[in-house]
Amino acid sequence: MIWIGLAVLVAAVVCAFLARAAHGRARSMESTETLPVQDLRALHDAAVQAAGQGAFRYRCEVEGLVRPHKDGALKSQLESLECVWHRHKITRKYEETYHDSKGRRQRRTRTETLSDYTSTTAFFVEDATGKMVIRPGKHEVIGAEKVLDRFDVHDGGTANRLELGPLRLNLGRSDGTIGFKREEWIVRPGSRFYVHGEAADTNGRLAVGEPAEGGVFLMSVKTEEELLRSENNNVLGFGIGSGVAAVAGVVLLVLGIIH
Repeated sequence: MIWIGLAVLVAAVVCAFLARAAHGRARSMESTETLPVQDLRALHDAAVQAAGQGAFRYRCEVEGLVRPHKDGALKSQLESLECVWHRHKITRKYEETYHDSKGRRQRRTRTETLSDYTSTTAFFVEDATGKMVIRPGKHEVIGAEKVLDRFDVHDGGTANRLELGPLRLNLGRSDGTIGFKREEWIVRPGSRFYVHGEAADTNGRLAVGEPAEGGVFLMSVKTEEELLRSENNNVLGFGIGSGVAAVAGVVLLVLGIIH
């Protein structure tokens, strides 16, 4: 019972950490100004005149319609759909043999990620006053459209390579493979888009991306209001979960020590 109590206390700490992280994201959104692109460019021009190119950094939010960057729209790697951002994940499900604590042979089902790719190509967010370059890095887009969620049973072959469209994946040992799950997410051109990050001209061109010295960076097809509502619900839910788990963990520890 002592070990159970310790496990529950660990869960309480995890819930507390998640609640604090959600609180931080919510407060960062509430305290950061959403600027029209025109106003953000005016701030940048004033900073360049005062301190020169490359010195501008400003925490901000921009929102509008997402547009492809100068080289045109991207194509997602699995479904070949037109987009400005895409991510895919390919997971292998397999069975393996192991020996339990008594030396008996057992079978268990496990999974491994074969490919998890996120596009990093820049794109634009356009509002009524202009366009702003967005540098997504390797970050996810909250609420991105899921266009593929499929599990294919393995055909029983022994080949150690998997071919999915343009992808060629090395499987290593393919014996025991049950099948493969494919997932893909995209953001289509013209979608509503919200970005919370830092505007900077470090690379010689003004763009919004991840803060250089750390901090909150969010990209979403959901509105700021929807994100705030979700984060505040997370704060409440994880906070309650942390308190309940902490009390339960202490009780279980005491009972384990007494007995």
